Order: sequence, then C-alpha cells, then structure tokens
Amino acid sequence: MPELPEVESVRRKLSRWTTGARLVSAVASDRRIVRGSLSAFAKLEGRTFRSFERRGKWLRIGFGENQYLYSHLGMTGDWELEGEERFERARFEIVKKKKKNVLRYTDPRRWGVLALAGEDFPPWAALGPDPLHDGIDIDRLEKKLSVRAKKSVKEVIMEQKVLAGIGNIQAIESLWKAHIHPKRKAASIEHEEVVALVKAIEWSIARTLADLELGDAGKDNPFKIYGNAGRPCPRCKTILQRFELGGRTTTACATCQPLAKVKPSRTKPSAKRAKTSAPQRRRSRR
Repeated sequence: MPELPEVESVRRKLSRWTTGARLVSAVASDRRIVRGSLSAFAKLEGRTFRSFERRGKWLRIGFGENQYLYSHLGMTGDWELEGEERFERARFEIVKKKKKNVLRYTDPRRWGVLALAGEDFPPWAALGPDPLHDGIDIDRLEKKLSVRAKKSVKEVIMEQKVLAGIGNIQAIESLWKAHIHPKRKAASIEHEEVVALVKAIEWSIARTLADLELGDAGKDNPFKIYGNAGRPCPRCKTILQRFELGGRTTTACATCQPLAKVKPSRTKPSAKRAKTSAPQRRRSRR
C-alpha cells in the first residue's frame, strides 16, 4: 500500500500538472470507490485547481469555497495525466494554458477512496501529526508509546492517530535503522531509543522520497531490509528474519535489533580498588 513518501510523490506531480488548471468536465464512474453521489462530481465543472495537500496517506485537492476532493490510494490507486483508460475510475478533462489534458484516477483493485467534502471530512480530521508536514514531537511520541503496555512498538508507530502515513515499509526500515526490534513492547522503549527512532523515521522517509524523485523506486528493491528476508543484514551480515506481527509480514535482524534491550554491563572494580591498602596488608600479616 502506498505510504507517506509515495503519496507525497503523487501530491507533487498533481501540483505540477494541474495547479491553475480549469476543469472542463469531471466524471466518477465507480460507486465502490466514491463516497457520496457520483453526480456530485459534475458540480466541479468550471472550477480551478487551487491547492494540493497531503496528510498521512490522504490527499486533499482544493477548488476554493470550502470544496475539496479527498483521495486515498488504497492498495493500487494512482493519478495519471493522459495514460490508458484501463482501470479508470474517475476522469477529469482539464485546460491549462490553453492546453487540454485528461487527468485520470486509476485503481485496478478498487480499494481507494474519492470523496467530495468540506474541511471537516472525518477521516482527514482524525489523523495524527504528519512526520513530513508537522515534524515528530519526541515527547508526544514517547508518551504514546509509554501507555501501550500490550502493543509492540511497530504496531503503535503504524497507528495513523499516532503518526499519519507510517505503514509497514517505513516502520520496518525505521526500526532497523534505530536498532529496535519490532516486537519490543512499546512501553519498554526508553527516551534515547525514541530519539533514535524519530531520526530513523525521518531518514527512511527522506531516502524513499529521493528514490521516488529519481524514478528508482519500483525497479529494484531500494530498501535496506524490507522484502529482503533470508538475505544478509546490510549492517552486520546476520541473515534477516521474517515473521508475522499484528497481521503484517515483518523483517528484522536478530543481531542489530535484539528483542531484549541490552543493558550496559556493570563496571568491574579496578585492580587498584580491589586491592587492600598497604597498611591493611601489613596489619593482616600480624
């Protein structure tokens, strides 16, 4: 499923393609995807694309006067300029600088969502902070983890009310980077680990976005450990493990990401401290 970086990449291309473009016609054809009336899309005719926002895995396209088109890509959704009509679920004929084009929403498996609504669209309003747009508040994240006694750290950071946009891939990559095992109980994560995790999430998102901008993502597996179970860990060469966690396939390194937090060993007393002082030794001889 597209996660924060993939959806951000879609938002950027939509902005490049259609900012300032005027809608000549708008037709939605799939009731499984559209929330509300299909005929409502005709009311967009004559409107101008004004804003393109993203929060988590949701897109919000603004037309002014509190009128927005919300889009969730589901598993296979995408927006295409021109492209093929196959799997087309919504079609928008546009004019930009006197040039006509067709913007299509395509979705082979039809798990996405299109909805016309105002600013108070509940799925959008319910989302937590977006790591790319809002940043990650370390103290807030630490508090969210500390009260989840039964859940794993991976499950918690994938909750969209905790961090909007983090999915299976970003969670796996970030936890590996931060040396934290996905099965660790969320409440067991200590402050310095939360700091490392925040940096790792930012690293993973930035890295994925860079790959998408270069067009490299999707050609080969661009990730460090996601999808690489059974292969050597790129950091320590231990064979990566694959297991189910919270209903999702997960990958981790047993060496780099120990399940039990490694506690620092106690410092042994130095040889000088272990020895008795010279006067004591002399007294003992007596």
